[in-house]
Amino acid sequence: MASNRNRVALVGKIGCGKTTLMQRLSDDPIEYLKTQMVTYTDRFIDTPGEFVELPFFTHQAINITCDAGLLLVLVSATDWQNTIPPNFVYTYNIPFMGVVTKIDHPEADIKRARRFLDYIGIRPHLIVEVSAITGEGIEHLQNRIADLLKKTAPTKRNRR
Repeated sequence: MASNRNRVALVGKIGCGKTTLMQRLSDDPIEYLKTQMVTYTDRFIDTPGEFVELPFFTHQAINITCDAGLLLVLVSATDWQNTIPPNFVYTYNIPFMGVVTKIDHPEADIKRARRFLDYIGIRPHLIVEVSAITGEGIEHLQNRIADLLKKTAPTKRNRR
């Protein structure tokens, strides 16, 4: 079983594409599933969108994902409103990235999604744009994830 240090945590609004992206990155068949509870796989921690949409649950998102190896904050290019608190990512002591999803959608507004990610503390060089459906940007995201996880992987010296 993988430790959380080897897992990538996914957080974002309901319907932003967390589970679909996880399925794409895992080479699983893509099917719509509403995440009702935290889902752990060998590589991922998938969280319900309510964790960042409802302030009452924001602390749950932090508690469950704070010991992951990497935090991916997803914002859909179709979202017209941001519900993630300002500078949210600085709550964490782990690497993080922003992912703009649904870039293939006819109503996508990538600039707006990037502004939302900036608002929550993610700088432009840490943002990747993807479409889990068409595959655009997925290889680049996989490479960035692999690079960041290598940097945070425990060494023999700091393993407990």
